[in-house]
Amino acid sequence: MKKSRKFLLPFSLVLLLVVAGMLYMKSIVSHADTIPSDSIKNQLETMYNGEVNNLLLHDNIYGATLTREGSVYAVRVDGATGKVLSMILKEPSTELVSKQKEAAEKAKKDESSVGKPEEVPAQSAPEKPKPQPETPTEAPKPAPVQPKPQPKPQPKPQEKPQPKPPVNKPAPQTTVLLTEQQAIQIALRQLNGEVDDVDFVKTSEGGYYLVEIEIDVDDGPDEATYQIHAISGKIMSVTWDD
Repeated sequence: MKKSRKFLLPFSLVLLLVVAGMLYMKSIVSHADTIPSDSIKNQLETMYNGEVNNLLLHDNIYGATLTREGSVYAVRVDGATGKVLSMILKEPSTELVSKQKEAAEKAKKDESSVGKPEEVPAQSAPEKPKPQPETPTEAPKPAPVQPKPQPKPQPKPQEKPQPKPPVNKPAPQTTVLLTEQQAIQIALRQLNGEVDDVDFVKTSEGGYYLVEIEIDVDDGPDEATYQIHAISGKIMSVTWDD
């Protein structure tokens, strides 16, 4: 029994060392396939001209916060390819919030002014000249005249009412609170590039714009699609693509 125990102890140590070596080799291989964090940070700061903080790696996906022009974004990057998976606005700057409020208020004013008829001041009827009082004059009394019999008035034939012509009511106009140009300006404030395409999607909540912007970069995604609410001008999401 003592000999078998002496034999099992070295065998257990060898097995433990083999398992530890396999885990160590696996971690080395996985880290070799992942882009270093410094390269990811430099890439994001160069692309968006901002400051990257809280860069962490989890399941080969980098997560970080990007501060640009006072606004804070949450960014997710593929650790193997360096591709930006998502970029979501978390804390807009005061300047961006004020611009969005101005755009929304202007859009509401434009909507309220559409379809209102112009008020025309009513013209007052001309005043009738007041009759001047006549000076009483004594006139000779006429001789009494026998009244002639008046013919009975014949009833006039009733005229048929003429039908009124139909009035064409103006068709209701569907208006979008934010114009396409206003949506483009909001997207260009976030990313300086060239506008590739703009689409409007109508929904029960007022709709939204999809503004595609291309940027000239040597490495990484070169096109972003901004989803902008058509009423408030808020950036709902940002999607990146090669």
